[in-house]
Amino acid sequence: MHALGQLGTIDDYHWDTLQPRPSHAGYCVRETAGEFRHSSIKEALLRFIGVMFVLSALVQWTFPDANFVGDPMMSKSLLSIAFALIGMAAYRFAMKGHRAEIRFDGKSRTIVLCALNRRDQQKGARKLPLRDITSIYVRRTDMAAGKAALRIRLKSGGAELTALRGDLAEVEAVHALLCSKIRKAQQG
Repeated sequence: MHALGQLGTIDDYHWDTLQPRPSHAGYCVRETAGEFRHSSIKEALLRFIGVMFVLSALVQWTFPDANFVGDPMMSKSLLSIAFALIGMAAYRFAMKGHRAEIRFDGKSRTIVLCALNRRDQQKGARKLPLRDITSIYVRRTDMAAGKAALRIRLKSGGAELTALRGDLAEVEAVHALLCSKIRKAQQG
C-alpha cells in the first residue's frame, strides 16, 4: 500500500478533484480530468485555432493579387510566415499541459512537479530538491469557494509554484501527508 493509503485517506475518503496514484518512488497525486474540464476545452480550442492559423497561411495564397497592397508576393509571404508562426505557437501552448501532478520521492528527497495534457501525457517536469524549498502551504484566497491550491515557495525567492488545485479538504489532506513524509525523509 502506498503512502496515501497509510494515512487512511484512500479508503476512508472519496476523492473528487485529486487522484492519488501509487508510485514506485513514493507517491503521486494529480488533478482529475473531469474537475478541470475547462482546461481540456481550452486545450482543444487552442489546438483548433492553431491549426486554423496554419491553414490560413496556405489559403491566403488563393486570394487575388489585387487584394494586397504593394508587392503581392512579399505581402503574401509575410502573411504566410506570420500566420504559420502564430498557429504553431498556439498549438504548442495548447499541447504543453494544464493539469498538475506532484510526485514525492523520499529516497532522493525531491518533489517533482509535472504538467499533464488531456491525454494524461507528461509534458514537462520540474525536480525540486527539498533543500531548495522554503515552504509548502495551502492557499485559499485566489480560488473559488471550497477550492484551494497547494503552493511551493522556493529559497531562490522567485515566483511561487502551484503544485495542485482542488477541493480544500483534499488539498489539505495531501499537504498533511506531504509534510509528514518530508519530515520522515529528513530524519531518516
